[in-house]
Amino acid sequence: MDYIIGIIAFIFVLGIIILVHEGGHFYFARRVNILCREYAFGMGPILLKKKKGETLYSLRAFPIGGFCAIAGEEVEDDPFKNRESVKLDIKDGIIVGFYLEIENPKINYPVYKINSYDIFDAQETGNLYMEVFEGDQLKRYPVDSQAMIYERKIEFQIAPYNRTLNSKKKNARAMVMFGGPLMNFLLALVVFFIAGLIQGYVNYDSSVLDDITEGTPAYIAGLRDDDEIINLKSGTLVQDVAKWDDISVFMSDYQTLGGLDTITVTYLRDGEEKVASLIPVVYVYNGGFASDYTIVDKVVVGIVSTIDNNLSNNTEIKVGDQILEVEGTTVVSWGDVYHIFESYIGDSESDDENWINLKVLRDGEELVIKVKPFSKVLMEKQTTTSGEQIPAVKVAMGVSPTYKFSLLKSFAYSGQRTVSSFTAIIDTFDLLFNGDVGVQNLSGPVGIFSLTKDVATQGIAPILNLIGLLSVNIGLLNLLPIPALDGGRLVFLAYEAITKKKANQKVETVLITVTMLLLFGLMIYVTFGDILRLLGIRG
Repeated sequence: MDYIIGIIAFIFVLGIIILVHEGGHFYFARRVNILCREYAFGMGPILLKKKKGETLYSLRAFPIGGFCAIAGEEVEDDPFKNRESVKLDIKDGIIVGFYLEIENPKINYPVYKINSYDIFDAQETGNLYMEVFEGDQLKRYPVDSQAMIYERKIEFQIAPYNRTLNSKKKNARAMVMFGGPLMNFLLALVVFFIAGLIQGYVNYDSSVLDDITEGTPAYIAGLRDDDEIINLKSGTLVQDVAKWDDISVFMSDYQTLGGLDTITVTYLRDGEEKVASLIPVVYVYNGGFASDYTIVDKVVVGIVSTIDNNLSNNTEIKVGDQILEVEGTTVVSWGDVYHIFESYIGDSESDDENWINLKVLRDGEELVIKVKPFSKVLMEKQTTTSGEQIPAVKVAMGVSPTYKFSLLKSFAYSGQRTVSSFTAIIDTFDLLFNGDVGVQNLSGPVGIFSLTKDVATQGIAPILNLIGLLSVNIGLLNLLPIPALDGGRLVFLAYEAITKKKANQKVETVLITVTMLLLFGLMIYVTFGDILRLLGIRG
């Protein structure tokens, strides 16, 4: 069931992003009267199609892309090159259809021998024509500017020069190219705004609890929704609580002190004062494991999220391991583990220095194992799909605040999340160029599917946040100065603006084709890595 939900969510998420991106190209192309032959979602064979006006709207087999077939984006092929004859559909003395399968008896139109033609009209005279022989007689027929060409299983509309991309002014062409990324950025603003409206904002003026999840330390301790925390205590640390910030202050001081002892929570339920004791959970995010908070007097691992790659590795640690020592220092509480992993830097040129030695008790036997955490540089640039910073280590009671609706904050959230999505991508490039991560650590469609599957179970707002994040990713990546991408086309336009002459379209087409093949190769490589990670073969 999770995979079915994941597939539906994956198609929904990518579908919206792709349709909006290609819709941007389509909208700005139509505004300046450029012929758009096809507006497609997906790649590969056509599953469904519908022709409306000049454009074929199609759904293709593989939902990992899409395209808008804009006339003149590449060199227009001459359909009559090396052809001596053609079947013509002539109505009222005007050619409206060309049939290239002259041997097909099912095409009931006469065959004409071609003498000369111009269906492109590079000089924009408005005269499209074809001269043909009817027997020994030479005749010249005008060609409809929307005439169709029919090949075996293929049909397409002719594109006179004035209906192609290259015939338009530079600013119009720039908007057609920029239209896709622009719409991605606008989509991000919209979905982040809607996500803000749905999820609301923390009511910092209250210490009332909401959405206490079963199995968390707070739930196990007996806390429930609508309970109001009025005091927190752990050892000598005492904090009266009147608003949510007081809880945050207490947890910050609690982590700084480092003991991570039992927390006594005083709270109100239906006006009656109650007391609960809980052991918070310690999440070691940079190491991929967490504490077993049901065990009071031992430092026992309760959760392991297996990581195995060149950036991090925790394959030797197991659920149920009791940590006895870290780097030769005896462990008394999870506070000892917390501070060692929280202060971890990593990125040493000697890989041996990037590993942390742990002595653990497993099934009655003491073992020395190793964990390689994510480096400090990498963790500082990691965020959740909702834009929150992921710390190296976190201590949590499992309590959640109440939320309230705010239209104004939703607008602010929309802008902030869009900007933070930009910076997250820039941070990724920074990590790539500095060698902190490699191409093998990137994710493709399979990785996006895996992420979408996990997010889909969390509700509508997380899905919208993911759409916004991916939409900004696709918009910004498409602006990279690579010939096969929109950014590369904009570079060609900049060249034209500077030199006052157009780039050679055949050279441009070759560069686009070559870089497109390289990008497909990169996608295959990262997809292969995604599949291996999904199968648990490597991280």
